[in-house]
Amino acid sequence: MNSKVRTTHLERRAVVYLRQSTPTQVEFHRESTERQYALADRALTLGWDKSQIEVLDSDLGKSGQTTTGREDFHQLMAAVGLGEVGAVLALEASRFSRSQADWHKLLDICALTDTLVIDHDGIYDPNDFNDRVILGFKGTWSHTELHGMRLRLQGAKLNKAKKGELRCSPPTGYVYDPEGKLVLDPDEGVVAAIQLAFQQFRALGTAFKVMRYFCVNQIPFPRRRWRPGDIGTLHWGPANLSRITALLHNPTYTGTYVYGRRRSFNVIEGGQITKVKTQLLPQEEWKVVIHNAHEAYISWEEYLSNCERLRQNSPISLSDGCPGTPREGFALLQGLVICGKCGRRMSPRYHGTGGCRAAYECSQARKQDGSMGVCWTVAGAAIDTAVAEQVLEAFTSEQLDISLAVLSELENQAFEIDKTWQLRLERARYDCAFADFDAVKGINGFISKG
Repeated sequence: MNSKVRTTHLERRAVVYLRQSTPTQVEFHRESTERQYALADRALTLGWDKSQIEVLDSDLGKSGQTTTGREDFHQLMAAVGLGEVGAVLALEASRFSRSQADWHKLLDICALTDTLVIDHDGIYDPNDFNDRVILGFKGTWSHTELHGMRLRLQGAKLNKAKKGELRCSPPTGYVYDPEGKLVLDPDEGVVAAIQLAFQQFRALGTAFKVMRYFCVNQIPFPRRRWRPGDIGTLHWGPANLSRITALLHNPTYTGTYVYGRRRSFNVIEGGQITKVKTQLLPQEEWKVVIHNAHEAYISWEEYLSNCERLRQNSPISLSDGCPGTPREGFALLQGLVICGKCGRRMSPRYHGTGGCRAAYECSQARKQDGSMGVCWTVAGAAIDTAVAEQVLEAFTSEQLDISLAVLSELENQAFEIDKTWQLRLERARYDCAFADFDAVKGINGFISKG
């Protein structure tokens, strides 16, 4: 093994890379941290001078699933790419990365710059075929190990949820008793506020009117927080539209234990995972549904009726900068107009007989504090006309000719593709007929010989 360490390697730095996935592991799994620091001593025994050994430990407590936020890993890759490093040392492949793509990228750069990879098992030269195979297997095994751990943890979590025993942060109006069962909040004011919200939705029919009822009558709305350092504390504040809507959409208030209502997915921008978004799943895709699991505020039938009414009330989606799907109406810029005062999206409003006049109105502030006025409103006719003129002017005669030429070319390509398939079909029919002819000919020959 030591014969792989040549003078050209010893003339460059040896970099020891340390990483553990979470701060908890760093705090409680200290043996692993000590073993990683001990790799510096191994570099000494292999021939590197102490002044040439660099330890990178700023990535302790950071996940290896991605390189985002791992400054030391980027520093390591840059130094290797510049040919400044003779060897990189880590306890195992998973310390460098849990992603096969990042692992093989590191191996490729090490091969180009003749940099050794050293772990607790041995010394590997990425330019040596056998060593490269072993390193590739180590990266694959690290990725597989992570996948296996995730499956086991998720399986155990789902199994516990199927028995209704998996505890999650309860919605406002519920708490866990000493035995771990979900019960109504012991604060009668909290229970009364939740019951009042459902009662007003039955009478008023929209979440916005329920929110307005609480705000106009200055009725505070409760909220229990379950975040670290603020577990179970009760806060009272003004009702807003999002809290009322979440209340009406939550099946827990029907006495039903539900698990798996949401699905998370990564948002990739610029080749990196920038954030994780959550998507609500349709009811038929919920993983666990156990009715009559605890005391209810409303019935399951009323919950389904509330969801259907909310769906019918739903306007264009104005969240996350998405214009949403336009509803009925002739306004040209539905969901696209931005308020010049507050920067929120404006929604169309129709006036006159049969809704013949359109206007764009910014009323997003009302959804937050129930205020009576609107931020800004403007007639839509002049805006729609100006936009239509600008769009039509953008299409010059030359651009239209080019568009028609492209369309003609696409039609020709489609014709050629269809012609190719027709020829293949004709060939297949010919082969089938020829095969049938040979079969009949063979049978006749066999009969004549008989």
